[in-house]
Amino acid sequence: MIVRVRGVKKARAKGRVYYYHRASGLRLRSQPGTPAFLLEIERLDARPKISETARRQAGSLGALIGAYRASPEFARLAERTRADYQHVFDYLAPLDGLPLPQLDGAAVIEIRDRAFAQKKRRFANHLLQVLGTTFNWGRPRRLSPGNPAAGIDKIPRPRDLPKANRAWTPTECAVVLDTAAGGLRLAIALGMFAGMRIGDATRVTWSIYDGANLEWRQGKTGDAVWLPAHRDLRALLDAAPRSATTIVTGVNGRPLKEAGLAKAFRTLILKLERKGRVGDGLTFHGLRHTAGKTLADLGADPRMIQALLGQRSLSMAIHYSQEADRRRAAGAAVHLLERPRNNKLEN
Repeated sequence: MIVRVRGVKKARAKGRVYYYHRASGLRLRSQPGTPAFLLEIERLDARPKISETARRQAGSLGALIGAYRASPEFARLAERTRADYQHVFDYLAPLDGLPLPQLDGAAVIEIRDRAFAQKKRRFANHLLQVLGTTFNWGRPRRLSPGNPAAGIDKIPRPRDLPKANRAWTPTECAVVLDTAAGGLRLAIALGMFAGMRIGDATRVTWSIYDGANLEWRQGKTGDAVWLPAHRDLRALLDAAPRSATTIVTGVNGRPLKEAGLAKAFRTLILKLERKGRVGDGLTFHGLRHTAGKTLADLGADPRMIQALLGQRSLSMAIHYSQEADRRRAAGAAVHLLERPRNNKLEN
């Protein structure tokens, strides 16, 4: 006989089943069906109820988050970054009343693991980063006693997981660009030749293009980017009708939102995958990786890659360069290994 316990939520992730206390949102550690499981639920049920007015009392997680969201530092973040942070804050809302002294490293690990079970690895790791940023902001202002997220490792990427946002091959670039049409084709070209993110591709207007150069401000970082337009991109832009203020439009000639572009892009990629014309794993963001990898393979300086992609730091550009350098070094090494054999054959 199955006995259902009130106030308990069951969730499945990675083939495993997890149980959570609904009111607090905390994961239940005891084995279901055991006396310890019921005692754990009773202990959580016995916690005093927190009123909405007391939720954000001084010294609580909610108060710290509220103060950070009202700060100039938070306001200076790019709109997309603020939205990403808010997703984390919304997820943490059931813990608003948690006193900060109770939020130690073990509690942060529990929150991280719960987020992993419910919303997967990337969100759990992003949550860890946002918590660390918030605590570090509050520490010099005496709003948080420290940073309990410091030193806690992110959940590692599974070894057998395919590489996210992999670079496209030249053949895949040609096939997708030739198959796409209208606003979708222009958006893909902006990602392919200018390294634009999908959100920027839908947002930019014709005013960023003067017939020779592109100049816009990135939505994610707020940083300005300037670069000459690639000749293939210029040809597409010059031939495109200007039915709206935005460069990318839908079939009706009106501006296309990011969700609509993402859906149209995914529909096209799935169609090409079924026909065997492209490999698995093509993403719009992968076009940025394609641009960086192509430049690195051609021997571009990391600062050139940084300028094209509008990156704040050199870290990713250096990553591309190091990967290309390793390939060139490996090729040279094999050539050296082959030299004695070739000399022997010649003699």
